[in-house]
Amino acid sequence: MTAPTRFAQVLGAMQTALQAATPVSPNVFRARARVVPQQMATAIVVRPAQAERDASVGQGAMALWLTAVAVDCYARGSAASPVDVAVDALMGAAVGRLMQDPSLGGLVGSIDPQAVAWDFDVDGEQTACATVTFYVRHATAAATFL
Repeated sequence: MTAPTRFAQVLGAMQTALQAATPVSPNVFRARARVVPQQMATAIVVRPAQAERDASVGQGAMALWLTAVAVDCYARGSAASPVDVAVDALMGAAVGRLMQDPSLGGLVGSIDPQAVAWDFDVDGEQTACATVTFYVRHATAAATFL
């Protein structure tokens, strides 16, 4: 088995951060299908979106990347907490946790939230999703993505 690419390492580091100490949600997944079972009040999915190499750096031993990672924050509404309030609280907690260490333990140069998209009709069951797109700046070996 080959070593995981830097892209997979970034997803793993973000998932670990969201699960550390007191997890942001008891359900934190990597690259999971977008269906969240009804018994989960909240869930977070960390998934790769796109990566672009910085061509201005040249063809040396290292490649610089700007990788978009989507963090899908799912929350169900209830009588005590409307769905927009529930998903907003989960999104805020997830972003706050990830920004506590924007280098992901030195794995990347930085992570920065760039966009948020909301979906209030995820499953017809009072579930909303706020997708936060993070831009992750990192380097890899030019020929291997490691």
